Parts: sequence; structure tokens; C-alpha cells
Amino acid sequence: MRKRRDSLSSVVAKDIAERIGSGEYAVGDKLPIEAQLGDTYNVSRTVVREAIAHLRSEGLVESRQGVGVFVSGQNGTILKLSSDKVGELDEILEILELRLGVEVEASGLAAQRRSDAELLIIMEIIEESSDLAKFTENPREMDFAFHMAIAEATGNSYMPRFLSFIGPVIIPRSQLIHATVPELTREYLAKMNDEHRRIADAIARRDVLDAREAMRFHLVGSLERYRKLKTG
Repeated sequence: MRKRRDSLSSVVAKDIAERIGSGEYAVGDKLPIEAQLGDTYNVSRTVVREAIAHLRSEGLVESRQGVGVFVSGQNGTILKLSSDKVGELDEILEILELRLGVEVEASGLAAQRRSDAELLIIMEIIEESSDLAKFTENPREMDFAFHMAIAEATGNSYMPRFLSFIGPVIIPRSQLIHATVPELTREYLAKMNDEHRRIADAIARRDVLDAREAMRFHLVGSLERYRKLKTG
């Protein structure tokens, strides 16, 4: 199922990229909203978000706070990950440390600045991942969608660009996930969703301090699990 989800988002991203390349979507044009793209490609909003995240990481589109997604004049991102390192344990630890420095503040900004529409997206992802059967099928994609939705709600256009940049390693490879959690049990996924919900609830209340603390707790837990894996 995960392979199919990856394939669907790649197909959508490729088609949109081709439309941009052909001039159907010109620089400065606004892309259709998520619901319209979902109908066009007969996919869920989660798949659309993954496709847009990929296009953003390639510098083809950019998000504008409260307005939408637009075709960018850029030809690519400034930052790139080395493909031969993606998913290595040392790099995952470094990325998690980097995320702590960025996403804790991002949660606070989201609590301070989010719109009702942006909060709705965050809460929709929470509700979708509450279906543990669905969460088990796509844990990496749904986790990434949650963090990206918070980045979009910060009002800082570089926050989603940052997550797009580290997208390949924001959620570690499946073999490392299973090394830290031998089985993606319902209990483990429920705990992850509870941590996400605490972050989302703080953002909903516009509680900046609690949003930051909830995100810190969430990311530190992941960081400690991978540090233990490295020390064996």
C-alpha cells in the first residue's frame, strides 16, 4: 500500500511538472486548490499534499500564506541532500537535531498565526491518522503531511521549503523504523497520534508555549530512540 501511495503522489507531481514545463501552468499562475486537484487525479488530499511537497522541493512551486500554491520562477532548490546518504542513521540524528531547532519554533508560530483554514487541514490529518489501520499503511506519509501542515501555518514561506528540503529523511527508512519499533503496533501509532494531537490542540488554542513544548517532546522522543539504536 505504501508503494502505491508513493506511486500516486509521484504520478501527480510528474503530471503537474509536465504541465508547468509545457506552459499550461505559467510562472506566477496559481495551481488549482487541493480538492480540485484531488478530483482531477482521483486521489486523496494527502496524495495531493505529497505531490505539492515534492514540486516545492524541486523549486517548481511555492506557497503563499493564505493565498495558495503558485508556479515558481526557480529552477531548483538551493539546498540538496546527498542521495547516497539519505536514510543513514548518522544523518537521521543530525536532521532530527536540526528539526528541533526549527520545528519547535514553527509550532509556536503556527499557534500564533494560523488561519482557520490551515487549522482545519491540521485537524483533518489528525482525524485521518486516528484510523490506525490507515495510519499503519502509510505512517511516513501521514507523519510528513502533519508536520508540513504546521509549517504551512507558520506564515513563513521558508518553513515548508525547509521541510521539503529534508523531506526524504524527515521520516526514516522503513528498516530503521522497524529497528527502533520492531512492529508498528497499534499502541505505538496511537502514542504518536496522541503526541500529534497535543501539538494540534495547542495550535488550535493559540497557546504558543504549549505548542512549542509539545513539539519538543515529540521530536526529543524520536531523537532518543535513534540515539539508543546507534549506541546499540
